[in-house]
Amino acid sequence: MKRHKQVGTIFLILFLIIISIFIIFNYFSSKVDSSTSLSLIGVKVSPSVYFQLKTLSMQGYNITNTTLLKAVYPTYYTLSLDYQGKPVVIFVGAEWCPFCGAEIWAILIALERFGNISGLEYMLSSSTDVYPNTPTFTLVNVTYESKYISLLAYEYQNRDHQTLQALPQNVYQLWQEYGHGSIPFIYVAGLYYQVGSTVSPSILSGKNWTYAFSQLNNLSSPFAQQVYSTANILTTEFCIADNNQPYNVCGLHEIQILEHELINKISGNSSLVPQVYASHDTFNPTTDSEMIITTISPNTLGLYSKKFI
Repeated sequence: MKRHKQVGTIFLILFLIIISIFIIFNYFSSKVDSSTSLSLIGVKVSPSVYFQLKTLSMQGYNITNTTLLKAVYPTYYTLSLDYQGKPVVIFVGAEWCPFCGAEIWAILIALERFGNISGLEYMLSSSTDVYPNTPTFTLVNVTYESKYISLLAYEYQNRDHQTLQALPQNVYQLWQEYGHGSIPFIYVAGLYYQVGSTVSPSILSGKNWTYAFSQLNNLSSPFAQQVYSTANILTTEFCIADNNQPYNVCGLHEIQILEHELINKISGNSSLVPQVYASHDTFNPTTDSEMIITTISPNTLGLYSKKFI
């Protein structure tokens, strides 16, 4: 009897050791390894990453948080702005910005529903800012192919807060008029704009890309809930801008409900929908660029504002 108790105790100790090793391994495997992760900064992603993003874009439509519609504002512009003959989505961010980095995950999922993105490179947000080393991707060399919408993306500063991309003057003016110089800034076809992120970088800070993808594949995780809720609202804005194409995306019941909610939130009158769809104007980035010199400080809303010097 005593021998059986000893054997049982040994097995219990071994079991606890195995469980502890498993927990420790999972914890550290989700963390940023300084040498590996830093070496990936600026490296083009592999085809498997695009496959994962495309796969992720096909799910999560049932995850909605209508309170996030409060972050979407109308421009009250009467025409839908086109670039290259398609409604244009404009993004302004910076590689050092953790809020931009978190929001990019939702932006990519939404964009993949309407086309194919390429030119992505691995990026970590600044190691010295709030929510340091948030794993994300830089859009500095991105290209986008879609039959439905177009993309103009600008990372105006790099990870070290140095000027990276100069904004065309008319993009800069839109950013100042609607975003007051805050990032991330998303402008959808002259119809809607959003300033700040609705995805919290605190979930990803100090983690790696493998961790981020694993969380997105777990639809009940806090990160997946935030990313898909945001991606679905962006999807709704894109659908309104391009007259509900493609149908396999825009015709989904969940997206149609969000369209109704968004239109009512903006106008309180769904009869204004045809006017949104009816007319288009052409938007082209001006050739003369506005170089931006800024000092950056967080405000109490968790967004980043700029004070020009």
